[in-house]
Amino acid sequence: MSRTLPAAREAFVAAMKRETSGTELTRLVAVLDALIKWSIARPQALSFHKGDSAAGVLAFECVDSKALCWSARTTRGAAPQLEIYPSSARTITAETRTKVMETLNAYSREALSETDRLRIGFGALKNGAALAAVTSLLGETLASTDTRVRVAS
Repeated sequence: MSRTLPAAREAFVAAMKRETSGTELTRLVAVLDALIKWSIARPQALSFHKGDSAAGVLAFECVDSKALCWSARTTRGAAPQLEIYPSSARTITAETRTKVMETLNAYSREALSETDRLRIGFGALKNGAALAAVTSLLGETLASTDTRVRVAS
């Protein structure tokens, strides 16, 4: 059964509520909503990934390839994390991967190494500059991996 974006968002927020409350929850939900808003503003490039996923996972995929562009995941004992795809050298150049990693490291407390998945915590994305840099990066990554669609950051 495929999920809808509102249902997936609701389940994601419910999963966040198990670990976070109060104003911190409000800030983390704002990050989630900003990522969703950015993604749905690009319907020619991105669509909600409707496949079955755990309640604590929400993802968007590239329209042309159906490959994941980004996913957000909740984990016990920690703030949600954003993971940027594609994170393998097969689908993005080594130069692009390095740029993504450097940008994430500039805003994250935990530095990524060459072999790590391209992730950043929602806590870091509460910073407006960090969120803007990451969404710009997502736009660049989309443009560099899809020759048919060029998207504005």
